Amino acid sequence: MYKNFLYGFCITIIVILTSFGYIIFKTFPPNFFQVLMGLNKKYLISSFIFLIFYHTFDNLRLFFIARSLNLRYPFLYGYLVSLVSTFGATVTPAHLGGEVLPLYTLSRKGGEFYKILTAVTIKGVSGTLFYVFFLPFTLHTLFKNPKQTKEFLVIVFLLIFLFVLGYLLWQKLVIKNESLLKGKLRKKLKNTFLKYIATCKQFIKKDKKVFLTVLIFSFLLYFSFIFIGIFLLKAFHVNINWKEVYLNQLPLVYAIFMSPTPGGSGVGELGALPIFSSYLSETYLGIFVILWRIISQYLSAFLGGIIFSIFLLKDLRKN
Repeated sequence: MYKNFLYGFCITIIVILTSFGYIIFKTFPPNFFQVLMGLNKKYLISSFIFLIFYHTFDNLRLFFIARSLNLRYPFLYGYLVSLVSTFGATVTPAHLGGEVLPLYTLSRKGGEFYKILTAVTIKGVSGTLFYVFFLPFTLHTLFKNPKQTKEFLVIVFLLIFLFVLGYLLWQKLVIKNESLLKGKLRKKLKNTFLKYIATCKQFIKKDKKVFLTVLIFSFLLYFSFIFIGIFLLKAFHVNINWKEVYLNQLPLVYAIFMSPTPGGSGVGELGALPIFSSYLSETYLGIFVILWRIISQYLSAFLGGIIFSIFLLKDLRKN
Protein backbone atom coordinates (compact mmCIF):
# COMPACT_ATOMS: atom_id res chain seq x y z
CA MET A 1 0.00 0.00 0.00
CA TYR A 2 2.76 2.46 0.96
CA LYS A 3 4.46 1.90 -2.37
CA ASN A 4 1.29 3.11 -4.12
CA PHE A 5 1.34 6.31 -2.05
CA LEU A 6 4.97 6.82 -3.11
CA TYR A 7 4.05 6.31 -6.77
CA GLY A 8 1.12 8.70 -6.36
CA PHE A 9 3.35 11.30 -4.68
CA CYS A 10 5.82 11.22 -7.57
CA ILE A 11 3.04 11.48 -10.18
CA THR A 12 1.39 14.34 -8.28
CA ILE A 13 4.66 16.30 -8.12
CA ILE A 14 5.16 15.85 -11.87
CA VAL A 15 1.59 16.97 -12.67
CA ILE A 16 1.79 19.98 -10.30
CA LEU A 17 5.13 21.14 -11.68
CA THR A 18 3.90 20.71 -15.25
CA SER A 19 0.65 22.63 -14.69
CA PHE A 20 2.37 25.35 -12.61
CA GLY A 21 5.08 25.60 -15.26
CA TYR A 22 2.48 26.09 -17.99
CA ILE A 23 0.70 28.79 -15.97
CA ILE A 24 3.98 30.60 -15.20
CA PHE A 25 5.03 30.48 -18.86
CA LYS A 26 1.60 31.58 -20.09
CA THR A 27 0.42 34.23 -17.63
CA PHE A 28 3.06 35.28 -15.09
CA PRO A 29 3.91 39.00 -15.15
CA PRO A 30 7.43 40.41 -14.82
CA ASN A 31 6.36 42.35 -11.70
CA PHE A 32 5.47 39.16 -9.83
CA PHE A 33 6.85 40.24 -6.42
CA GLN A 34 5.25 43.66 -6.74
CA VAL A 35 1.86 42.01 -7.29
CA LEU A 36 2.36 39.80 -4.23
CA MET A 37 3.34 42.72 -2.03
CA GLY A 38 0.26 44.64 -3.22
CA LEU A 39 -2.23 42.00 -2.07
CA ASN A 40 -4.74 42.98 0.58
CA LYS A 41 -3.26 41.26 3.64
CA LYS A 42 -6.56 41.23 5.54
CA TYR A 43 -8.31 39.15 2.87
CA LEU A 44 -5.23 37.01 2.29
CA ILE A 45 -5.17 36.10 5.98
CA SER A 46 -8.94 35.46 5.78
CA SER A 47 -8.34 32.83 3.09
CA PHE A 48 -5.94 31.04 5.48
CA ILE A 49 -8.53 31.31 8.26
CA PHE A 50 -11.07 29.54 6.06
CA LEU A 51 -8.49 26.83 5.42
CA ILE A 52 -8.40 26.34 9.21
CA PHE A 53 -12.22 26.28 9.23
CA TYR A 54 -12.08 23.59 6.52
CA HIS A 55 -9.94 21.30 8.70
CA THR A 56 -11.96 22.17 11.81
CA PHE A 57 -15.24 21.03 10.25
CA ASP A 58 -13.48 17.95 8.84
CA ASN A 59 -12.22 17.22 12.36
CA LEU A 60 -15.61 17.86 13.97
CA ARG A 61 -17.60 15.57 11.70
CA LEU A 62 -15.27 12.61 12.26
CA PHE A 63 -15.01 13.38 15.98
CA PHE A 64 -18.81 13.32 16.44
CA ILE A 65 -19.11 10.03 14.54
CA ALA A 66 -16.23 8.47 16.49
CA ARG A 67 -17.75 9.46 19.85
CA SER A 68 -21.09 7.92 18.90
CA LEU A 69 -19.25 4.68 18.07
CA ASN A 70 -17.25 4.84 21.32
CA LEU A 71 -13.97 5.50 19.53
CA ARG A 72 -11.76 7.72 21.70
CA TYR A 73 -8.94 10.01 20.63
CA PRO A 74 -7.92 13.61 21.58
CA PHE A 75 -9.77 16.33 19.66
CA LEU A 76 -6.51 17.99 18.56
CA TYR A 77 -5.33 14.67 17.13
CA GLY A 78 -8.28 14.98 14.74
CA TYR A 79 -6.51 17.90 13.03
CA LEU A 80 -3.56 15.61 12.32
CA VAL A 81 -5.99 13.02 10.94
CA SER A 82 -7.50 15.69 8.67
CA LEU A 83 -4.10 16.85 7.38
CA VAL A 84 -2.91 13.30 6.73
CA SER A 85 -6.20 12.61 4.92
CA THR A 86 -5.55 15.63 2.69
CA PHE A 87 -2.11 14.24 1.88
CA GLY A 88 -3.63 10.86 1.04
CA ALA A 89 -6.31 12.47 -1.11
CA THR A 90 -3.72 14.58 -2.94
CA VAL A 91 -1.46 11.70 -3.97
CA THR A 92 -4.11 9.15 -5.00
CA PRO A 93 -6.58 9.01 -7.90
CA ALA A 94 -10.09 10.35 -7.19
CA HIS A 95 -9.04 11.35 -3.63
CA LEU A 96 -9.19 7.65 -2.64
CA GLY A 97 -6.36 8.00 -0.14
CA GLY A 98 -8.40 10.56 1.78
CA GLU A 99 -10.64 7.67 2.85
CA VAL A 100 -7.88 5.07 3.27
CA LEU A 101 -5.39 6.95 5.48
CA PRO A 102 -7.91 7.75 8.27
CA LEU A 103 -8.15 3.98 8.77
CA TYR A 104 -4.45 4.05 9.61
CA THR A 105 -4.36 7.26 11.67
CA LEU A 106 -7.40 6.29 13.77
CA SER A 107 -6.15 2.72 14.23
CA ARG A 108 -3.07 4.19 15.92
CA LYS A 109 -5.31 5.28 18.82
CA GLY A 110 -6.89 1.88 19.32
CA GLY A 111 -10.47 0.81 18.74
CA GLU A 112 -11.99 -2.03 16.76
CA PHE A 113 -11.28 -1.85 13.05
CA TYR A 114 -14.88 -2.29 11.91
CA LYS A 115 -15.90 0.75 14.00
CA ILE A 116 -13.14 2.85 12.45
CA LEU A 117 -14.23 1.71 8.99
CA THR A 118 -17.82 2.66 9.85
CA ALA A 119 -16.75 6.14 11.01
CA VAL A 120 -14.82 6.76 7.79
CA THR A 121 -17.74 5.47 5.69
CA ILE A 122 -20.32 7.72 7.40
CA LYS A 123 -17.96 10.69 6.96
CA GLY A 124 -17.68 9.89 3.24
CA VAL A 125 -21.45 9.55 2.83
CA SER A 126 -22.05 12.93 4.50
CA GLY A 127 -19.60 14.55 2.08
CA THR A 128 -21.20 12.90 -0.94
CA LEU A 129 -24.58 14.40 -0.02
CA PHE A 130 -23.13 17.89 -0.60
CA TYR A 131 -22.58 16.97 -4.26
CA VAL A 132 -26.08 15.52 -4.53
CA PHE A 133 -27.67 18.63 -3.01
CA PHE A 134 -25.73 21.17 -5.09
CA LEU A 135 -25.89 19.28 -8.40
CA PRO A 136 -28.85 21.34 -9.74
CA PHE A 137 -27.03 24.59 -8.89
CA THR A 138 -23.90 23.31 -10.62
CA LEU A 139 -25.78 22.34 -13.78
CA HIS A 140 -27.50 25.75 -13.80
CA THR A 141 -24.09 27.46 -13.57
CA LEU A 142 -22.73 25.37 -16.45
CA PHE A 143 -25.67 26.18 -18.74
CA LYS A 144 -25.62 29.85 -17.76
CA ASN A 145 -22.26 30.59 -19.40
CA PRO A 146 -21.82 28.20 -22.36
CA LYS A 147 -18.55 29.74 -23.62
CA GLN A 148 -16.80 29.45 -20.25
CA THR A 149 -18.33 26.00 -19.71
CA LYS A 150 -17.05 24.74 -23.08
CA GLU A 151 -13.52 25.92 -22.34
CA PHE A 152 -13.65 24.46 -18.82
CA LEU A 153 -15.02 21.07 -19.92
CA VAL A 154 -12.52 20.74 -22.77
CA ILE A 155 -9.64 21.26 -20.31
CA VAL A 156 -11.10 18.88 -17.71
CA PHE A 157 -11.93 16.03 -20.11
CA LEU A 158 -8.62 16.37 -21.98
CA LEU A 159 -6.65 16.15 -18.73
CA ILE A 160 -8.74 13.21 -17.50
CA PHE A 161 -8.21 11.39 -20.81
CA LEU A 162 -4.45 11.96 -20.71
CA PHE A 163 -4.25 10.85 -17.08
CA VAL A 164 -6.30 7.68 -17.63
CA LEU A 165 -4.20 6.82 -20.68
CA GLY A 166 -0.99 7.42 -18.73
CA TYR A 167 -2.28 5.43 -15.76
CA LEU A 168 -3.16 2.43 -17.93
CA LEU A 169 0.33 2.45 -19.42
CA TRP A 170 1.86 2.81 -15.96
CA GLN A 171 -0.31 -0.03 -14.64
CA LYS A 172 0.73 -2.28 -17.51
CA LEU A 173 4.44 -1.50 -17.50
CA VAL A 174 5.25 -0.87 -13.82
CA ILE A 175 2.61 -1.55 -11.16
CA LYS A 176 0.86 -4.47 -12.88
CA ASN A 177 -1.64 -5.97 -10.47
CA GLU A 178 -0.94 -4.03 -7.29
CA SER A 179 -3.83 -2.48 -5.35
CA LEU A 180 -4.23 0.12 -2.62
CA LEU A 181 -6.26 -2.28 -0.52
CA LYS A 182 -3.79 -5.13 -0.36
CA GLY A 183 -2.43 -7.65 2.08
CA LYS A 184 -3.28 -7.17 5.76
CA LEU A 185 -5.76 -4.34 5.11
CA ARG A 186 -7.71 -6.45 2.62
CA LYS A 187 -7.75 -9.36 5.06
CA LYS A 188 -9.05 -7.11 7.86
CA LEU A 189 -11.79 -5.78 5.60
CA LYS A 190 -12.86 -9.30 4.70
CA ASN A 191 -12.84 -10.56 8.30
CA THR A 192 -14.80 -7.60 9.72
CA PHE A 193 -17.22 -7.01 6.85
CA LEU A 194 -20.36 -8.31 8.60
CA LYS A 195 -19.66 -6.34 11.80
CA TYR A 196 -19.02 -3.27 9.67
CA ILE A 197 -22.37 -3.57 7.84
CA ALA A 198 -24.23 -4.14 11.12
CA THR A 199 -22.59 -1.10 12.73
CA CYS A 200 -23.42 1.13 9.75
CA LYS A 201 -27.07 0.06 9.91
CA GLN A 202 -27.18 0.60 13.67
CA PHE A 203 -25.62 4.07 13.34
CA ILE A 204 -28.10 5.19 10.67
CA LYS A 205 -31.02 3.78 12.67
CA LYS A 206 -30.13 5.08 16.14
CA ASP A 207 -27.89 8.11 15.55
CA LYS A 208 -29.93 10.23 13.15
CA LYS A 209 -29.23 13.43 15.12
CA VAL A 210 -25.50 12.76 15.02
CA PHE A 211 -25.67 12.13 11.27
CA LEU A 212 -27.61 15.37 10.73
CA THR A 213 -24.96 17.25 12.73
CA VAL A 214 -22.20 15.59 10.69
CA LEU A 215 -24.02 16.49 7.48
CA ILE A 216 -24.08 20.16 8.54
CA PHE A 217 -20.34 20.00 9.26
CA SER A 218 -19.74 18.49 5.80
CA PHE A 219 -21.63 21.35 4.14
CA LEU A 220 -19.72 23.91 6.20
CA LEU A 221 -16.48 22.17 5.20
CA TYR A 222 -17.19 22.67 1.48
CA PHE A 223 -18.45 26.22 2.10
CA SER A 224 -15.10 26.95 3.78
CA PHE A 225 -13.22 25.48 0.82
CA ILE A 226 -15.11 27.71 -1.63
CA PHE A 227 -14.69 30.80 0.56
CA ILE A 228 -10.91 30.40 0.35
CA GLY A 229 -11.23 31.36 -3.33
CA ILE A 230 -13.70 34.16 -2.59
CA PHE A 231 -11.46 35.86 -0.03
CA LEU A 232 -8.36 35.32 -2.17
CA LEU A 233 -10.12 37.17 -5.00
CA LYS A 234 -10.82 40.00 -2.60
CA ALA A 235 -7.10 40.02 -1.73
CA PHE A 236 -6.48 40.93 -5.39
CA HIS A 237 -8.69 44.03 -4.92
CA VAL A 238 -11.52 42.61 -7.04
CA ASN A 239 -15.10 43.78 -6.52
CA ILE A 240 -17.18 40.63 -6.71
CA ASN A 241 -20.69 39.32 -6.29
CA TRP A 242 -20.15 36.75 -3.52
CA LYS A 243 -23.07 34.56 -4.56
CA GLU A 244 -21.96 34.55 -8.20
CA VAL A 245 -18.36 33.60 -7.33
CA TYR A 246 -19.63 30.87 -4.99
CA LEU A 247 -21.85 29.31 -7.68
CA ASN A 248 -19.21 29.67 -10.41
CA GLN A 249 -16.75 27.64 -8.31
CA LEU A 250 -19.12 24.68 -7.93
CA PRO A 251 -18.22 23.02 -11.29
CA LEU A 252 -14.55 23.37 -10.38
CA VAL A 253 -15.14 21.79 -6.95
CA TYR A 254 -16.91 18.85 -8.62
CA ALA A 255 -14.07 18.50 -11.15
CA ILE A 256 -11.33 18.58 -8.47
CA PHE A 257 -12.92 16.22 -5.95
CA MET A 258 -14.15 13.72 -8.57
CA SER A 259 -11.18 13.87 -10.93
CA PRO A 260 -9.20 10.61 -11.37
CA THR A 261 -5.98 12.64 -11.29
CA PRO A 262 -4.22 12.60 -7.88
CA GLY A 263 -5.88 15.28 -5.75
CA GLY A 264 -7.40 16.83 -8.85
CA SER A 265 -3.90 18.04 -9.77
CA GLY A 266 -3.76 19.54 -13.25
CA VAL A 267 -7.54 19.75 -13.36
CA GLY A 268 -7.56 22.16 -10.40
CA GLU A 269 -4.88 24.43 -11.86
CA LEU A 270 -5.84 24.54 -15.53
CA GLY A 271 -9.58 24.21 -14.86
CA ALA A 272 -9.42 27.26 -12.61
CA LEU A 273 -8.13 29.47 -15.44
CA PRO A 274 -11.47 29.80 -17.32
CA ILE A 275 -13.47 29.86 -14.05
CA PHE A 276 -11.62 32.86 -12.59
CA SER A 277 -10.72 34.60 -15.88
CA SER A 278 -13.90 36.68 -15.73
CA TYR A 279 -12.72 38.27 -12.47
CA LEU A 280 -9.00 38.76 -13.10
CA SER A 281 -6.86 40.00 -15.97
CA GLU A 282 -4.18 37.71 -17.39
CA THR A 283 -1.58 39.67 -15.39
CA TYR A 284 -3.03 38.42 -12.10
CA LEU A 285 -4.78 35.21 -13.14
CA GLY A 286 -1.79 32.85 -13.03
CA ILE A 287 -0.57 34.16 -9.67
CA PHE A 288 -4.07 33.82 -8.24
CA VAL A 289 -4.55 30.23 -9.45
CA ILE A 290 -1.22 29.05 -8.07
CA LEU A 291 -1.81 30.78 -4.73
CA TRP A 292 -5.34 29.39 -4.57
CA ARG A 293 -4.19 25.80 -5.16
CA ILE A 294 -1.34 26.11 -2.65
CA ILE A 295 -3.61 27.52 0.07
CA SER A 296 -6.66 25.35 -0.59
CA GLN A 297 -4.87 22.01 -0.97
CA TYR A 298 -1.11 21.72 -1.38
CA LEU A 299 -0.11 23.42 1.88
CA SER A 300 -2.29 21.00 3.88
CA ALA A 301 -1.04 18.06 1.80
CA PHE A 302 2.58 19.05 2.47
CA LEU A 303 1.98 19.25 6.23
CA GLY A 304 -0.02 16.01 6.12
CA GLY A 305 2.81 14.26 4.30
CA ILE A 306 5.28 15.26 7.02
CA ILE A 307 2.90 14.10 9.77
CA PHE A 308 2.23 10.80 7.94
CA SER A 309 5.98 10.18 7.60
CA ILE A 310 6.52 10.84 11.32
CA PHE A 311 3.65 8.49 12.25
CA LEU A 312 5.00 5.81 9.94
CA LEU A 313 8.56 6.04 11.26
CA LYS A 314 7.34 5.88 14.88
CA ASP A 315 5.17 2.84 14.19
CA LEU A 316 7.93 1.05 12.29
CA ARG A 317 10.31 1.56 15.21
CA LYS A 318 7.71 0.20 17.64
CA ASN A 319 7.08 -2.90 15.56
